[in-house]
Amino acid sequence: MKSWKLSTRIVSSVMTVVILGIVFLSIAVAGFTRYEITERLDNSLQEVSERLQTMVAGRLRSLRSTSIAWLPEAGPRTLAYQVLNDAGEVVLRSQNAPTNPFVIDRKTGFITTPQFWVYVAAAGSQTYQVFVVVPMSHRGGAIRRAVLIPLAPILIFLPVIRWLVRPIVYRAFRPLVQLHDA
Repeated sequence: MKSWKLSTRIVSSVMTVVILGIVFLSIAVAGFTRYEITERLDNSLQEVSERLQTMVAGRLRSLRSTSIAWLPEAGPRTLAYQVLNDAGEVVLRSQNAPTNPFVIDRKTGFITTPQFWVYVAAAGSQTYQVFVVVPMSHRGGAIRRAVLIPLAPILIFLPVIRWLVRPIVYRAFRPLVQLHDA
């Protein structure tokens, strides 16, 4: 077994400490970012549901059948909503929402289904209840991107850090190597 030079041991030790520190920091940042993004997405669903509830109250009284709100850029990744009456029938929905209710359970709060993250708004003074959803694929993708984007520079800079640390340590040991050679 060949023994390592002292400078190689120091570079390895420093790099191990740096990598462990960066990994710990990355895990902490990823957890915090995930929490914040989840909270922001949930808040946006609640806000949309509250605004919809106040905006559609007057319009729904005049509707006789199910109505669809056509939005030109609504796609499978955008927010969708449904407005249900007392009987649980969809009376208003976005074009990207199904004709059946997203969920059967009408308790206020968040509900997870395999396809959607649903927020069920509390029924206001009207007898209508608003469901606002975001597809799980979009929600998961947003969280993944928010967590991974800060990690990319860290992974890129690890070789750069090693490239910088190694010559600094070798330069610091140059007088000791010269003394050894003499």
